[in-house]
Amino acid sequence: MTLVILTEESSMKEVVKAILPKMGVSLDQVTIIEHQGVSHLERSLQRKLKGWTDPNAKFLVLRDNDNGDCHARKKRLFDLINASGRGAQSKVRIVCQELEAWFIGDKTALESSNLFRKIPARLCTRDPDQIVQPSRELSRLCPGYGKVSGASIIAPHLDPERNRSDSFHHTVSAIRQLIAM
Repeated sequence: MTLVILTEESSMKEVVKAILPKMGVSLDQVTIIEHQGVSHLERSLQRKLKGWTDPNAKFLVLRDNDNGDCHARKKRLFDLINASGRGAQSKVRIVCQELEAWFIGDKTALESSNLFRKIPARLCTRDPDQIVQPSRELSRLCPGYGKVSGASIIAPHLDPERNRSDSFHHTVSAIRQLIAM
């Protein structure tokens, strides 16, 4: 069985690569395909799934919500997946609102990354999925914060069990479900 994870961007790939081994999933079982944004992901999704040759492959599609209509975004992706004929072996997870919410949801990971001099308590007591632009919050704490470089540094410290982000937990759950199928 192969798990194929299609991500909106390379920072998501960094996070997925870091958390899978902590979930007991070997990276040998996983193919991660990063895209250069949402439009690239959506343009190529149906073609990639339709052309995948392993009939036992399972698929997870990850993208940011970016303060949009979560249900509409998920439906759009499922429509593309269903058109490929891979709906039964696929899941879609929408990251609320941006990937950086997952980082804010794990204060210990932020502290362990040594990127931030001080992490305000107000930031880590809020629901991370409700922060409108979590990447901007992290940029305020660390001028020059970059999405990919930040993900590379923070992701190895993320713990699948202690994160406060619901969208993070939904993604972890989806990975576990797909592996068990």
